Amino acid sequence: MYTRRTFLKLSAIFGILIAGNFFYKGSGSKIVRHILPSVSHNKIAISVSLFDKAENLEVKLDNQRIIKGNRIDRDGTHWQFIIDNLQANRSYQLELFTKQQSIFEAWNLNTFPDSEAEIENVSFMAFTCSGGGDGFKSSGREFFKPFSFRQKLFKEGLSKQPDFAIAIGDHVYWDLRGEDSPPVGRNSKLIKFFLGGYLKLRYGVFDRTVTADSKNNEEIIKKIGNEQIADLYGTIFKSTPIFFIPDDHDYFENDDAEEDIVTFPADEFSKSAFKKMADLFYPPLLDTPNGVPDRRIGRVRYGRAFEGLMADCAGNMTLGNQNAVLISNDDEKWIRRRIKTSNAEHLAFIPSHPLGYTAGKWREWYPDIVAEEGASGTVVNELLSGLKGILTTEVDKFLWQKGWFMQHQRLLKELSDRSGNRFIFSGDIHAIGASTILESKDLVLNKEIKTFLVGPVSSSTGTWPSFARGISAESPEYIKSRDIFSVLENNGFTIFHIEGEKAVAEIISCGGHNPELGETGKIVSETLISI
Repeated sequence: MYTRRTFLKLSAIFGILIAGNFFYKGSGSKIVRHILPSVSHNKIAISVSLFDKAENLEVKLDNQRIIKGNRIDRDGTHWQFIIDNLQANRSYQLELFTKQQSIFEAWNLNTFPDSEAEIENVSFMAFTCSGGGDGFKSSGREFFKPFSFRQKLFKEGLSKQPDFAIAIGDHVYWDLRGEDSPPVGRNSKLIKFFLGGYLKLRYGVFDRTVTADSKNNEEIIKKIGNEQIADLYGTIFKSTPIFFIPDDHDYFENDDAEEDIVTFPADEFSKSAFKKMADLFYPPLLDTPNGVPDRRIGRVRYGRAFEGLMADCAGNMTLGNQNAVLISNDDEKWIRRRIKTSNAEHLAFIPSHPLGYTAGKWREWYPDIVAEEGASGTVVNELLSGLKGILTTEVDKFLWQKGWFMQHQRLLKELSDRSGNRFIFSGDIHAIGASTILESKDLVLNKEIKTFLVGPVSSSTGTWPSFARGISAESPEYIKSRDIFSVLENNGFTIFHIEGEKAVAEIISCGGHNPELGETGKIVSETLISI
C-alpha cells in the first residue's frame, strides 16, 4: 500500500518532467543549434548541430576557402569540420552555408601560436561536470542547476577573456548501470515504473547488442546530447576554443563497484555510446600523441608559455591489482615523456580524476572509503546509500586496485622532477579547492606540487559529495598536503593566468549550493593563488 506522501512525490517528479525541464531550447540561432570549436597552431575543428535537416553544410573561411562538412548523423542535423593547413596565431573568419545560403552570422576564431613561439601571456578557463537535465529535481532536491544558471556562469568566465577553455568530464548524465535505460528509482518499484516508464517513452530504449551507430541508438543519443550539450552551450563558445576531456558519466555509467554490478572497464556498448556522443556534439583534441584527432588523450600547447597534458581516467582503465591503470600504459608513457622533455615555461597535468583529493569513490587513485565507526573487512560505498561515516583506509575498498596508486606515484614523481614550473588541475569531484602536495606515502617529492579542483558547473543539493556520499572531499590518507583553498561545495570555475615566469590561479565561486538563495550563476567570490 503506497502512502499519500509517496503519491505526491511521484506526482511532483512526473510534473517536473512534463513541465518542460527536458524541452529547453538553447542559445543558438533559429537554424543553428550549437557551435563548439577546438584548435591547434595549424588546425581548427568545429562541431555544429542544426534544428532542421540539411543536405550539406559548408564553412567559408575568410570569405574565400570552402570547407565541406562531414555529416555525423543520418538526418543531416549534426556536422563536423576539420580545417587544416592554417597559419599559427592568426584570427580566421568563419561563416556557415547550406545550399549557398548563409545560415549564421560570420564569427572569428584564433589559431594557437606555434609551439616554439616566444609567447609571454596566456589565460584559460577550466571547469567540470556541466551535464544534467535543465534544473532537474527529484524528491525535494535539485540535482542539476537550471541552464540559465550554467550559461550565466559560462558568460562570467568568458568575460575574463580567456584564450581557451577546458571542460573536464561528465558532459552528460544518463547512467545505465548496464541496462538499456536509466534504472531510476531502482529501490522503489513504483518510482521506477512511473519515472522509468516516462524516460523510455520520451527518449527510447537502447539496444545494447549493437553499437551506438545503429539508427535507434543514434536517435536516443541525439535526444540526450541535444538537451544536455547543444542546448546548454548553444553558440556561447563559438569564438573560444574549448577542449573536452571525458570521464565516467560520458560512458553512460557512474563508476560503481558493488557486489551485483561493476560498471568499468567500459564494455563495447559504453565505449561506442561515448564516441558517438562526442562525435555528434563536441570537437576532438587535435594535438595528440600520433597526430590523429582523439577523444581521450592530447595536449594544449600555447607557444612556449604553456603545455597542458589532458587524459581520460575512465575509458582505458583496467583491473589487475598491481598491473591495473587508470590511464593506459601507452598514454602514461607519452605523458611522462612530455613532462620530462617539454620546454614550455609552465606545464599542467590534467587528468579527468583528481590527484590530491578523495571523496571515497571506487575509481580513485586512493584506497580511502567512507565507513562507519568500527567497520572491518571490505566495504562497498554505494552512491546515494545514505551511509554515515568517515573516510578511512582501515578497511578495504571493494575492488580497489593497487596499480592505480602505483601509476599515481610514477606520474607524481615525474612532475616533481621537472625543472620548470608544473601543477595539476582536474574535475570529477563536485567542489572547488586547492592544495599543495608535499609527500605521497613513501614518495618524497623533489618539489611541492600544487593541485586544483577547478569547480563544477551544474551541481546542486542532490549531487554534492556531502549528500551523495555522506562526506565532503578531503585529502587522502596517503597524501601529506597543505590547504591553500579549503574545499568548497559551490559551483564555479578557475581561470589560470600566465605572464612570463609567473602563473596565478583565479578561483571563482558562483554559489549554487542552496537553490533557495536565488543565486543566478553570477560571480560570488574570487581568490588569487600563486602557482
